Amino acid sequence: MKAYTKTIKGHRRPLTPLTRPTRLVIAIQYALLSLSVAGYGHAQETSLESAKKFQTSVPATEDNAESSATESSRSGEKASKEKTSPTQDATQRGETTESAKPSETVLPTLVIREKGVQEGYGVKNSMTATKTKTPIIEVPQSISVINRNELTMRGVNLNFTEALRYVPGVVADTLGFNGTGFEYVSMRGFNSLSTANFRDNLSQQGRGFFFADFITDPYSLERVDVLRGPTSVTFGRGDAGGIINRVTKLPTSTPIREVELQYGNFDRKRIAGDFGLANEDGTLMFRLVTSALDTDTQVRFPNTGGDRAQIRRFYIAPSLTWRPTDRTSVTLFGDILNNRSEAAAFYVATPEGSPTNTLLGEPNFTRYSSDQASFSYKLEHHFNDTFTVRQNFRFMSLDGRYRDINPAGFAADGRTLDRSSVATRERLDQTVLDTHVEARTRTGPLNHTVLAGIDWNRVESTLNHFIGSAPSIDIFNPVYNQPVPTPDFLFIDGNQKIDQVGFYVQDQIKFNQWVLTLSGRHDRVSSVTNVNIFDPQHNASKDSAYTGRAGLTYLFSNGIAPYFSYSQSFLPQYGIDFFNNTPFKPARASQYEVGIKYQPPGTRNLFTAALFELTKTNVLIPDPRTPLGVSQAGEIRSRGAEVEARTEIYRGMNLIGAFTYNDVKVTESATGFIGNMPVRVPNLTTSAWLDYNLGTLNVSWLKGFFIGGGVRYVGRVFNDEANTSTTPSFTLFDAMLRYDHGPWQFLINANNIFDDKYYSASTGGNFFLGTRRSVIGTLKLRF
Repeated sequence: MKAYTKTIKGHRRPLTPLTRPTRLVIAIQYALLSLSVAGYGHAQETSLESAKKFQTSVPATEDNAESSATESSRSGEKASKEKTSPTQDATQRGETTESAKPSETVLPTLVIREKGVQEGYGVKNSMTATKTKTPIIEVPQSISVINRNELTMRGVNLNFTEALRYVPGVVADTLGFNGTGFEYVSMRGFNSLSTANFRDNLSQQGRGFFFADFITDPYSLERVDVLRGPTSVTFGRGDAGGIINRVTKLPTSTPIREVELQYGNFDRKRIAGDFGLANEDGTLMFRLVTSALDTDTQVRFPNTGGDRAQIRRFYIAPSLTWRPTDRTSVTLFGDILNNRSEAAAFYVATPEGSPTNTLLGEPNFTRYSSDQASFSYKLEHHFNDTFTVRQNFRFMSLDGRYRDINPAGFAADGRTLDRSSVATRERLDQTVLDTHVEARTRTGPLNHTVLAGIDWNRVESTLNHFIGSAPSIDIFNPVYNQPVPTPDFLFIDGNQKIDQVGFYVQDQIKFNQWVLTLSGRHDRVSSVTNVNIFDPQHNASKDSAYTGRAGLTYLFSNGIAPYFSYSQSFLPQYGIDFFNNTPFKPARASQYEVGIKYQPPGTRNLFTAALFELTKTNVLIPDPRTPLGVSQAGEIRSRGAEVEARTEIYRGMNLIGAFTYNDVKVTESATGFIGNMPVRVPNLTTSAWLDYNLGTLNVSWLKGFFIGGGVRYVGRVFNDEANTSTTPSFTLFDAMLRYDHGPWQFLINANNIFDDKYYSASTGGNFFLGTRRSVIGTLKLRF
């Protein structure tokens, strides 16, 4: 527990005009800000409550404001009201300071306390579901939060998908181990590779024609919010299965000095640093987060003497926060991520469909190289206790060069696999701007939190897709490092631009123990596509949609909160339908969900259970018949049940438990197979993680020690639309040992500790090998 003490000396400041940052906000979105002009007259009344919003200087994790800060603030308000001097009264009546000169009143000392790293995994609030700070039990939808403590404890620091292994409704690593960094994940039965990709409440789900996707370095994150079910009403591009919102590490008033060294099997070497500083009054704060990775992987080529695919990655992210007043905050931040990786764990199948130890890629040819960068800003201004305006902006860019090998069929001997090569040059730019006004007000017995806003999302992608020849390979006795000619035949030369503008409004209405959430949105989308293999090459389209959400929650005094909700989504889709030479149609979805949440009063423990029925139309499915590997199906229905627990069983012992049953069926399809399950969708997943702080045993030599472990089960999946081939279920075990000593922290994380060899799926003649045992040691110094 750290304490930050601030003495506020008080005389009433004379009325002043709006600050320059405030005028900038108004100039950018004057139409929206006009909604709150009516409340501006009250903005001149400065209260300690509004001061608390910025001068508490808590970390930007949405959930670190402690009750001690609130109580101190309230006691300060009470004391200031009781001890207001005649001088202050005169000033409040508008008299000049000369006439109110006699003395200067000093307000009581205001002590703000904030916690550093939160132990345990429970979180009370989230802005992901509603864009307002809302208690999780009041959100009428399933949501899970993975905080920084959990990310550290479970050793999430290679691929982002590792963070999602203990979340219900989510299947991580659906294509097995993947060193490329691509975030293969599904939610409630729907592929969410890029469609669920959000960061700091802004979409980063821009996608190229072929390989290009934005990826995430896990060390850059403060927490991860997983909101399940359709979410278009506030985000515009939320998919049917939900969204995964990555919350970035941003400046705090607490000094941060952290260095991390890591080593593990497969010669894994990683160094990372997190540094933050602030001036004395907390008005200017800076943070720098960086990491560098150099590692071999489990992907080992046979008959080569031990050649392994490698990963090289570098990340850096500076950020700066300026608080010119107690009601205004401006944050600037950017990042650069360079990723170099080689072959993924795609193993060739025999003509009969059995797995082999032969990798499809070539060690001297397969390369995934991407450079991505972004610049963002966040503006927030509190006019008073009623009106708040926010504007968030981000521009992201990705340059990618990718090379890989594709299968081209077997020769007559059944063992010689013909192959072809592919190389792409891709560019992906995404610009997102979101501006909204929040109003907290009261009408009679009803308390309202109203949100009204507009957002704009533009994605521009270009593709040069080359194909060429590659030497064949004997799948039972492969010979690698054969020369592969550089692909030089330009097969696809294309570009696509998608513009989306959305207007949304939301009202969270409280009446006694009832919470009613009503949201509505209108989107307009236009796209322009130019692809050389089409006739005509130029294709333009426009679309629009209304989406909504309605949810009702009842809050019992004992912490139980049953709820019911209906929600919709509308998702413009990237790419081309090669069967009719047109852009893919937008996907639409609707969901009914009923559930119950339980959070014992005064704790962060959270128990949730939900039943849902979800239907999505215009679904993209894997299709090897098309050059881009996907086609558009008809309709898929997903029904299921989810249960989650994030709790401290007793002092020092934390538990995460998750269970999912998912019944997913194709209900309409142009290719047939109605009534079957889609590929790579398990109907049952469950997991549990338990760790214990041995220091709570009050044994001196155990002080600082933590132990933990987890188990994950993923049910069988179908490999083909006809549901004739399956990949078996698998169960994996993880373990952790941690020791804290002063500023030092040492962790050993072991995943798949029994080194079970399993496959996550098999599609298109490839088996996707799962993640083998990894043992990683991390030494961290906080100074």
